[in-house]
Amino acid sequence: MILDDRLNRGDLIVLDGATGSEIPNFGGVVDPVAWCGVSNIKSPDAVRSVHEAYIREGADIITTNTFATCRHVLNGAGHGDRTVEINRRAAELAHEARTNAADGREIAVAGSLANMAAWIPGTIKSDPRYLPADNEAYAANFREQAQTLADSGVDFLILEMMTGRDVDMILAEAAWETGLPVWVGLSASLGPDGDVVPWDPKIEHPTQSDGRDGQIESFETSIERFAVLEPQVMGVMHSTLAATAPALAILKDHWSGPIMTYPETIGTEAGGNRSGVSCAPDHFADACSQLVDDRVHVVGGCCGTTVAHLAALAEKLGRRPH
Repeated sequence: MILDDRLNRGDLIVLDGATGSEIPNFGGVVDPVAWCGVSNIKSPDAVRSVHEAYIREGADIITTNTFATCRHVLNGAGHGDRTVEINRRAAELAHEARTNAADGREIAVAGSLANMAAWIPGTIKSDPRYLPADNEAYAANFREQAQTLADSGVDFLILEMMTGRDVDMILAEAAWETGLPVWVGLSASLGPDGDVVPWDPKIEHPTQSDGRDGQIESFETSIERFAVLEPQVMGVMHSTLAATAPALAILKDHWSGPIMTYPETIGTEAGGNRSGVSCAPDHFADACSQLVDDRVHVVGGCCGTTVAHLAALAEKLGRRPH
């Protein structure tokens, strides 16, 4: 894996920002059911351009647009029969972007895997019509996606929005079966008392989400469930800036390996309520740069992060190529 030496040395590594939420800003289309999952075939130029922009602004890692491309998600959008094609195309677009924009820099391609479900349009609630029937069906779909990404030449797999629920562990097993290095991105929320808990949609999106079955009771348990699998990197992602710092503190106490972080730009008001407002690039860069220390060596952004946010972060860290 092309980042092995840099991880072993503890070098600073810049991860890209959000892909799905940037695609419309580059003229691409998304889907009300499968979000960015269909963009690889409906707006390939936009997807490629997002990757290229992040590379040119300083990203050392770009993440394939596959957060929402598992078969049961694409079934909801009527494209389940094109699952392999859509995932393969996502990897191709990332590789094309690397060729076009790397300019001699060594860029890694991470294959994104998540536990997203097809949405009921207008919400982020799971549509029960498209949920896999049982654990075996989940496992088959996750294996298909993970192996397709591995066969398409991604450098490693990155598990996103993990909390350690049983379905997350089924996904993790599928990733490990490929033989590729695996990175684990844990997500956290702030509970009513300000305590760190595994990411909970009932806290983050109380009017749009139906919550998650089998929610893990503590963030420490989330860490422990993945730590025993010995991933190459673990970290905190898709969490507000307010939740990220205390979640990282807990992670450092329960994990001795390399750590990454890529928070959202969405703000959090006093008391833990989401403000729904994305912070300015300079504010995001300042906040993220303060998360980097002798344990946290990989940093980037998640939902709401634009190319401008990543550029400001890379500039703040002295990693912008121009």
